[in-house]
Amino acid sequence: MLKIIIFFLITSNLSAQQCEYQDYFLLADSATKDYADKNYKEAGKTLKLAFSKVEFPLGDELSMAFSVAQKTKDYEWAEVIAIQLAKGGVPLRYFSNYKQSKWYDRFSSDFESYTKYYNENFRSELRERLNSLIDIDKEFTANLMEWHNGEIELTAEDAYQEANSILAEFKAIIETYGFPTERLMGYNYVRRLNRVEYYKTSILMIHLYKYGELVYVNEIPQLICDGILHPNLQQTLNNVRGFGNSTGIEQEMKVRFEKYSKVKE
Repeated sequence: MLKIIIFFLITSNLSAQQCEYQDYFLLADSATKDYADKNYKEAGKTLKLAFSKVEFPLGDELSMAFSVAQKTKDYEWAEVIAIQLAKGGVPLRYFSNYKQSKWYDRFSSDFESYTKYYNENFRSELRERLNSLIDIDKEFTANLMEWHNGEIELTAEDAYQEANSILAEFKAIIETYGFPTERLMGYNYVRRLNRVEYYKTSILMIHLYKYGELVYVNEIPQLICDGILHPNLQQTLNNVRGFGNSTGIEQEMKVRFEKYSKVKE
């Protein structure tokens, strides 16, 4: 209930502007709860309603809907969703567990056309570049934690240079392609998990805020309305800060290293 109240508080602030995904996110969160409670028929109804609200349903919800369709034996809907996912770059490997389904033979025989559609309409190089940056940021964050714990040596200058390069690459990606979104990249298929997930753009932004850079803080409401970021991120970012005064990476790393150096002495 608390999450729903918070959601309404956030989305009410967006209602004055064009906000295509406002109802979508609310319905998707409701469907997620029903899915977790194994109330699959209700989740399916809610997801269908959510998808009717937007032109481009997001991969995480499509993945859930695909599972719901299979569990409720709604095979016609399952095929529709499978085609949407395939056109968004999800490989045939993702569907390999459903070879016995009624729709699979037709779907697999047409798969080359779905791949062609993806190549013609989405930017795979953007997806690769963003995910590479997210991996670099993940490694850097782990290194900072290891330094905090006294497990490795790291200087404030090295930390500043690494964090600054992450920020610079994020800004370069946006300047080149626009803000990274599934509409541009297609869906985020994670091969090692054989799963479709949201891109970890939100986590990257949270880390940058901790590094002292409040990136795109004024654009966040519109990014939520456009379905690029989840409404919960706005509440999270409001509470995320580093050890300094959020005036930049250099100042943050200086304060951070002074603080932890004194702790270690």
